[in-house]
Amino acid sequence: MTPPSEPSPEPSPPAGPRIVDYDSGFDYCAFWGNRDYEHWVEARTLGRLLPRLGRARWFADFGGGFGRNSPQYNAVAEHVILVDFSVTQLSRAAERLAPEIQAGKVHLIRADLGQLPLIDSAVDAAMVVRVLHHMTDLERCLREMSRVVERRWLVDVPIKHHALARLRSVRQGTPGRLRGPDPIVTGSTEYPFYTFQLAAVRNCLRLAGFRSHAAASVNNFRRWDQVLLPGIVSGLRPLVYSMELAAQRLGRGWWGPSQFLLATRSRAQVAQLGARPSAIAPQLAELARRTRCPRCHYDLSWSDSDAHCAACGSRYPRRAGFWDFTVAGAVPPRSVGQLTGPPG
Repeated sequence: MTPPSEPSPEPSPPAGPRIVDYDSGFDYCAFWGNRDYEHWVEARTLGRLLPRLGRARWFADFGGGFGRNSPQYNAVAEHVILVDFSVTQLSRAAERLAPEIQAGKVHLIRADLGQLPLIDSAVDAAMVVRVLHHMTDLERCLREMSRVVERRWLVDVPIKHHALARLRSVRQGTPGRLRGPDPIVTGSTEYPFYTFQLAAVRNCLRLAGFRSHAAASVNNFRRWDQVLLPGIVSGLRPLVYSMELAAQRLGRGWWGPSQFLLATRSRAQVAQLGARPSAIAPQLAELARRTRCPRCHYDLSWSDSDAHCAACGSRYPRRAGFWDFTVAGAVPPRSVGQLTGPPG
């Protein structure tokens, strides 16, 4: 997900881990209305890199929002778990992907990416795109997402030391800001924007059991089409798109503001699936086998309307097309019936 405005003044970092979502009126779908270049670039990149993950029986889109990238991974995955925290975005995903949800191909889950309701190695492959820049606790979230991936995944890293940032730092006389493992925080207090040292992110993945390498430098000419007149943009588009494709390879690790890492698990870690529930619809049974309570990590008992943890008593309801596995959203048994309508 991307903040509604270009990052500018530097705020103080949040006091602790915080989840940034778009349930305050921001229309993330509309944000993409005039971003043809960025949308084309990412679709082309995913179309090239996702097949390198291998055919996935189960695939996760972490921070998948309203399902913008679903056409890309639907081609390489039999079943998809789209995870996001925003009720607004998940509700829109439920509308856009209704046929796939009905068929049991796509499952929508509301959850904190640092506290997932999934067992170890729950999915074969995964991706996280346009999400890391919102993570106030990157290590926690990367460790947790890595835990549930059995094989390989794509990690889109917003780096602080891309080519344009280096030029700006030289002009401003602040090259030291780009050194070291600490992220740079820009944006606003409500929507902080984090950029990272690529080596620091790769080290987090290494500690989580994954080896990684830069697979593509992406959005190498970001916003070029936002500063030129439409007629000029139309004429230059073929040239810039060709330059982008070349820069994706030549600029790996340093040029573009988004660096896609291909991460592969160093040692095999096979999922220990739970028993197949018989009291729920068949299209939910395989998802249920891959879940656990995000609060206490105990097995869950499923019905068609909620998932229940016998250990801590938490109940996670189904809300208008998605499952709410946020710990704060867990409700006692007597309240589940109140949550069968559209989310508030």
